[in-house]
Amino acid sequence: MKKKIISIIVTTASILASAAALSWGGMIDDNTKLAANNDFSAVVLNQSNGIYLNINSNLNEAATLRFSGEGLYKYELNCNFDADESSLTNILDVDLLKLSGDWTIGQGHLGLALGRFKFSDFSGAVFSQLSDGLYLSYDTLKIKTSLYAGYTGLLNRLDVSMTENEYEDGDQLYALCPKYVPLLADFSYKKLFESHTIGGQIAAYIPVTDENTLKLYGTLIANGYLGSKASYDARFTFGTEKFESLMMDLMLDANFYLRSDVRLTAGAEYVSGDQGSINPFQTLSSRSFGNAPFVNGLIVPKFAVLYAAGKVYAGATERMIICMMEDETVLDGFDTTINVLYNIFSDLQIGLDAGAYICKENSEFTNFYATLKAVLAF
Repeated sequence: MKKKIISIIVTTASILASAAALSWGGMIDDNTKLAANNDFSAVVLNQSNGIYLNINSNLNEAATLRFSGEGLYKYELNCNFDADESSLTNILDVDLLKLSGDWTIGQGHLGLALGRFKFSDFSGAVFSQLSDGLYLSYDTLKIKTSLYAGYTGLLNRLDVSMTENEYEDGDQLYALCPKYVPLLADFSYKKLFESHTIGGQIAAYIPVTDENTLKLYGTLIANGYLGSKASYDARFTFGTEKFESLMMDLMLDANFYLRSDVRLTAGAEYVSGDQGSINPFQTLSSRSFGNAPFVNGLIVPKFAVLYAAGKVYAGATERMIICMMEDETVLDGFDTTINVLYNIFSDLQIGLDAGAYICKENSEFTNFYATLKAVLAF
C-alpha cells in the first residue's frame, strides 16, 4: 500500500513537471534541541537533519495553472541521558504535491488548489496542518467565499501531528494518520467600515472508521485596522463531538506597529475545559501553548514583541497560563519563548529558539529548552 502511494505520487509529479519549463531547488536543515526538567537532573536531546527537494512548473503560457511539489527525508534522534535510552526514527514524505490555478472571472478571482498542501481553518486552532484535498475560492474586493474537502488517512503521522495519532514503537518512514474527511465552507465580507473584515465558517470532520469521533465547529471572525498604527484579530469558535458536547475557544489579539520594523502584540485566549455544561475544547491538529503541559481548560493572556529588519528576525512571547478547574481557577505558571533568525547569506540561515515554563503550582512541571537551527538552500 505504501509503495503504491509513493509510486503514484512520483509518477504524477513526473508527468506534470514535464508539461512545461521546470524549476527545482532544495534545502538541508539541522535542528538540535536540548530540554531539561526543573532541576536539570534529566536532560533530553532531540536532534534532526533533513533534506528537501522541490519542483515548480507553469503548465500554460499564461501561468494561470501551476504545479508544485516537495519531497523530504529526515531522521529524528531522541536521547534521554538520565534513563540511558535512545530512539531513531527515519521519515520519508511528500509534504507538497499541488495543482493550483487562478483565473479572473467577473469582478473577482477564482482560485483552485488540488492535491497535498497545508491548510488551516478560520480558528487556526482546530485544523492547521498538511492535508490532501480540494480547495476552491472566489475573491473580490468586497467578499471572499471558499470550500474545502479533504482526506487525512494517507498522511504520514511521523511527519504530521494530529491529536489522535497512535504511535507504535519501531514505526519507520511512513505510517498513516487517523482517517477523517474534513468539509469546510466559509464566507467573508472585507469592506465593513472600509477597513474591517467579518466572516464565518462551518466545518465538519467526519470519521471514516469507528475509532474516531465526529466533530463539528462554527467559527466567527473579525479583524481590521484601528488607524495606521494598530490592528486587531478576534476569533470565536464553538464545537461539538457527536452533538453530545459543547466546547468553545475565544481569541483576541491587538497589534501595535511602533515602527516599520517593530510590532507589539497583546492578547488573550480562552480555551474551554470541563466546567459544568461546557466541555474541554478538542482539536484535530495538535497544538500547544509554548512549553505549558495543558491544551484546554485555560485562560492565556500573552504579550509579544517582534523585530524584523534586514537579515535579522527576533521575537519574544510571554504567556500566563491560568488553569480553570471544576472548583477553582489558578495561575499555574509563566511560559517564555525567544526566537532569533539570522540570514548570513541568501541561502544560509541560522537560528536559536529558547524557552522555559515556570510552574507555580507544581515545580515538577517546570522545564527549559534551547534549539539551534541551520538551513542551507540550494
